[in-house]
Amino acid sequence: MTDQLLIAFGALGLILLGMEWMSSGLKASSGPKFLQALETWTTTPIRSVLFGTTATVAVQSSSAITVATIGFVNAGVLSLRKAAFVVYGSNVGTSLTGWFIALVGVQFKIDAFALPLIGLGAVAKLFGSKNAIKGAGDAAIGFGALFLGLSFLKSSFDASGFSLDIPFLSESGLAGLLLAILIGTVLTALMQASVAVIALVLTAVSTGTMDIHVAAAFVIGANLGTTSTALMSTLAATASAKRLAWLHVIFNLLTALVAVLLMTPILALIHLLEVKLAIESSPAISLAIFHSLFNIMGVLLMWPVTDRLVAWLSNRFKAKTVALKYVDASSLLLPDTAVKAISNELLDQLMKLGHVAAQSDSSATSLDKIMDGIRSKQKRIAEYLDKLSETPLTKAQARALTVLAKSHLRLDTVIQLISKLNNSLAPFNENFAEERTLWQSLVTTDYDSMNFKRGYRAYLKSIDKQKQVIYDASLTHKLTHEKATELILSIHEVKRMNIQLIKASSALRKLLADYEMTDS
Repeated sequence: MTDQLLIAFGALGLILLGMEWMSSGLKASSGPKFLQALETWTTTPIRSVLFGTTATVAVQSSSAITVATIGFVNAGVLSLRKAAFVVYGSNVGTSLTGWFIALVGVQFKIDAFALPLIGLGAVAKLFGSKNAIKGAGDAAIGFGALFLGLSFLKSSFDASGFSLDIPFLSESGLAGLLLAILIGTVLTALMQASVAVIALVLTAVSTGTMDIHVAAAFVIGANLGTTSTALMSTLAATASAKRLAWLHVIFNLLTALVAVLLMTPILALIHLLEVKLAIESSPAISLAIFHSLFNIMGVLLMWPVTDRLVAWLSNRFKAKTVALKYVDASSLLLPDTAVKAISNELLDQLMKLGHVAAQSDSSATSLDKIMDGIRSKQKRIAEYLDKLSETPLTKAQARALTVLAKSHLRLDTVIQLISKLNNSLAPFNENFAEERTLWQSLVTTDYDSMNFKRGYRAYLKSIDKQKQVIYDASLTHKLTHEKATELILSIHEVKRMNIQLIKASSALRKLLADYEMTDS
């Protein structure tokens, strides 16, 4: 008995490792463009649901899809509404994985081809010349390990006669089912893989060691447990990430409630259909159908209320302290997502600096708080740039990282220079109209590059006029020689600051435009 329990424990380890290898391998073999399709394949709710379903089945991880979706929301390339339907689809995709296990994992003698699959995967991984081939090798090893784990798990149940159908769970009615849901939730949260729990339950129910109603409760719990990954990924995340994570929780709670209330009639209907269609009854397949049905019902129930729910969540999780708008840990899941997110973050910083410069004749105290926030964000952006530099990057991504790093340094220079503006320009505010027009153009939402360039040319022409005004004021003794020299130096510092702002603005906007063209 003890030996068989240890084998079952090791089998679960094989299943978890198999899922990890399979997920990472499939993502590597398909390349980053697969997950980048989130941005372009989510134009309608139905397409978003289908994409979430397909992507989850492909990478065998709803958690990976959910965290990737959070990253796209943070980067500003996917709205919360679109992301909601992708998350709904990822739950449906998880239930389809249960079909795969039910049809293949517990219906056939899978250990016969598990080891050959691992062997083929090892050859591809060790001798493959391209990342895609090596990724496919990882995926094959993962599939083999998953099959082998399922085989060991099934044999351990058969040999030991051990029953997961704890009498209290099946004999205590609703209380027993609720406890089974709780156990399934906790197990999934601990393993960080709902598929492992589902595989365990499907294997147990197929060998007759668990009652199907208790098994259904475990599956509901596993469904709930998938929200733990999303919630943990938002502990230090942006407001957008927290909104999407809680939308995921609300969806899963609703589907769990529906599944509990309709468990008996749904299972009875499935059994009736099997009898009517003369299909050989299989508890594992019945359970897989149940899992899919209550997730699909959850999508249908959430569909009409999603807009109102998104509007409600949009007013929640307002940042009480200075926080980044577009970047958090989930943004770094894909380098291209990180580039977009950091570009948007730096552009937001640049617009704030333009606002501070344009208001340089205002109260210094009112601008100090804004500058403190900008400096704090610059430090955090630098940390994410460092993390991105440690990630494997393509040549194009490495070039984009260089652009981001240069732009960040340029904004650091602007921050150092801008503090001198208030004192330097206040005595001659009327002579700096061109600068203020230039700075104001950085803040406008309908930014026009041609108007911006025209404004910059006008500003350059105004520099000589500004100098002449100072020279005349010095000659007529309206300014002392020392003050005139100080203002001339200030003009040059302002010009230096403007050049840094313009170069950063041009580089960031071009980078974002290039990425939009690449995606389309």
